[in-house]
Amino acid sequence: MPSLRRRTTAVLATLAIVAAPAAAEAQAWTYPSFQPPVIVDREYNFGVASGDDNGTSLLFQWREGFSPVSQLSLDVGFADPDFGDGRFLIGGAYARQMIRANADVPLDLMLTAGAYGSFGDDVQVFRIPVGVSVGHRFPLEGQLALTPYIHPRASIDIFTGDMDDTEINVGFDLGVNFEVTRQLSLRFAAVINELEQDGFGFSVAYRPRGLRR
Repeated sequence: MPSLRRRTTAVLATLAIVAAPAAAEAQAWTYPSFQPPVIVDREYNFGVASGDDNGTSLLFQWREGFSPVSQLSLDVGFADPDFGDGRFLIGGAYARQMIRANADVPLDLMLTAGAYGSFGDDVQVFRIPVGVSVGHRFPLEGQLALTPYIHPRASIDIFTGDMDDTEINVGFDLGVNFEVTRQLSLRFAAVINELEQDGFGFSVAYRPRGLRR
């Protein structure tokens, strides 16, 4: 039975990676999720992203763990697209750790689901993405570590106002989390989706000390 569970876990993890190139739109706008595949106790992430005609986005993310295997997060930001006026971005997500890397399955895997809104001009955009973040942490010298990851998501996109439409879109992030210390990380990520509104971003993540429950 233990071997069957290990094989099942390995199959699920493999399927997640195989499905990634086929599977989310960005979050509230065209910016990466900046979501490595592990739960944190608390994290403050400050990011900047650029996404084709969707312009530059400034973003703040607050992640808070409320159990050893789950966390909530809040996104707040502002986008300056090449068309129209600036847009206010807000949203939240739930994440659950499904697999932690071990000798049998060398991957971290985390399920994510959220709801996001983009407000400005005469069109409002609401997105409900569901996905999975998959990656592996590679320890380097000292406290340094590198975690490449992929975060595919499928989303229901609802447009209201002058544009009234509902679509289902797919895409994914390709990212890397570079740990300078256990408290500080630099993140680089690209977001690729079927709407041809691709983007990339950079962020600095800070995790306060002494919060482990």
